[in-house]
Amino acid sequence: MESGSNSARQTVMISDADLLRTIGHDLRAIYTEIIRQPLPRNIEAALLRIDREQTRAGYQSQHVAL
Repeated sequence: MESGSNSARQTVMISDADLLRTIGHDLRAIYTEIIRQPLPRNIEAALLRIDREQTRAGYQSQHVAL
């Protein structure tokens, strides 16, 4: 039997923006490569909203940093 220290998982911190970007990329890949169908309109719309918000947030943070 393994000891608790050997089987413990490391926690990796990831930003919300990176997590959303990864989810969107993976979801698009699943539909393209596995399901072989276009994304449903509601999912595509949600991903586009996420992309717009991330772009806007990145733009705003660049101007605040200057």
